[in-house]
Amino acid sequence: MRMWRRPRAAARARADLARSLAALIDLVDQGVREQPNAEETIAECCRAGEIPNDVARRGGRIVSEYARLHREATDHAAGPGSLQNRVAELLMYHATTVEGCLKLAFSHFWSPKAQRHGHTHSGLGEPARTLRESGTALRLWLNDLEK
Repeated sequence: MRMWRRPRAAARARADLARSLAALIDLVDQGVREQPNAEETIAECCRAGEIPNDVARRGGRIVSEYARLHREATDHAAGPGSLQNRVAELLMYHATTVEGCLKLAFSHFWSPKAQRHGHTHSGLGEPARTLRESGTALRLWLNDLEK
């Protein structure tokens, strides 16, 4: 009787992993769809001159969205060094990068009388591409599980 339990437990674990990967893929897709908005907000925060207040509101929503995605992704993290954990880290990187640019653009210490020269920032950079590639890797992993 015992030998039948192992295959069922293995099949159940495989199905749980497949569900977790599918949910994580959905989170990555949401994060990737938000990247152009995040890049645009970063660019607007870095430009010279007066920055409209709607940039702060839009940026706050982007930060909140990435933080939510990060929280949900940590539910699927499998430990240090795992692809699932890396995805959660990348989503948090996106949130903190946009937040950092907003803090620079809307600093409490900046005087409205001072001239704004702007600053440079590379946007989301390499982690944006890594998040997209992680989605592809998760899809390949899920396809292998479903075979």
